[in-house]
Amino acid sequence: MSNSSDQLEEIKTLISSGSKCLAYSTLLHFQEQSSGDPTSIQALAGISQTLLSLIVADISDDDEEIAALALKCLGFMIYHPSLVAVIAVDDANLVIESLVRLITTTKMKSVRNLGVWCISIQQFNAPFLDSHYNSLLQAVVHALDNPIGSLSTTFEAIQALIKLASNLSERMRDSSHLWAPPIYRRLLSFDKKERDMSERCLSKIKPIILPPPLVLSKVQMCLCSIYFASASIKVHS
Repeated sequence: MSNSSDQLEEIKTLISSGSKCLAYSTLLHFQEQSSGDPTSIQALAGISQTLLSLIVADISDDDEEIAALALKCLGFMIYHPSLVAVIAVDDANLVIESLVRLITTTKMKSVRNLGVWCISIQQFNAPFLDSHYNSLLQAVVHALDNPIGSLSTTFEAIQALIKLASNLSERMRDSSHLWAPPIYRRLLSFDKKERDMSERCLSKIKPIILPPPLVLSKVQMCLCSIYFASASIKVHS
């Protein structure tokens, strides 16, 4: 226990002193090694409040490598059940607010992808996620319709949608007219990977959108008309 605690104190000192790449690389390695070690997880839990504040501050760093490493470390902190259990509500609020802001403002694709990935793997409870639902959905839809048209960002956004659907099915159903159309539109893509991703996503969340709400039904009818018209053009071209 003392050895693990000493390692974490050294990592904290490295972050504070500005050696952030080394610090987060070391922390990431520590996290990977601690997965099956209760003593190391306990040490992480004991210092989690301090670590989280440092990590969250650095996910928006202008240095892409630092931001990416910080996000990978953050992902572990909000995924492991024993660590999530000790995160204070105020700290959890800060994590979600910071991720949403990052996803919707960063110009770095890898950083945006990792931010969305964090949302797709987090293990916060449903009532807490519900309190942040609107901002989370806004961030995920932004990533789904990402301005640079990145397929990898779309993939991460779809995983995050599936995660939200598993936690907040009723909220997702009620707002399906906001997130479903971007997925439907991808069924018309010339890119087979994009079409396949959309089909897999729809198959997984089918229970919450069937039968569809009235607003979504209208959207579906419009997009289905476009889909069949496009298919007809392809057949006759």
